[in-house]
Amino acid sequence: MTQRDNSTCRKMTNQVLQQSDPRQMLDILLALDRMLVEVSMRLYNVPRHDRLTMRKQNRHLHAAVREHLPRLLKRSRRRS
Repeated sequence: MTQRDNSTCRKMTNQVLQQSDPRQMLDILLALDRMLVEVSMRLYNVPRHDRLTMRKQNRHLHAAVREHLPRLLKRSRRRS
């Protein structure tokens, strides 16, 4: 890649990040996390009962992330 290509790519990435809704990005990340957990459980042959427990824990984790992440992001922006 040339210097011009790098700067063009960087500008496009910045535009996408600036235009996207943080809640929508969070929903996408959490959906990817759920998919990863499901694939991992199947890959490692986790028993059915343990899968239910892991899904429940994952739901609690996602609820905590949804609740606390906006506050944490605001705090980190002030420090910058």
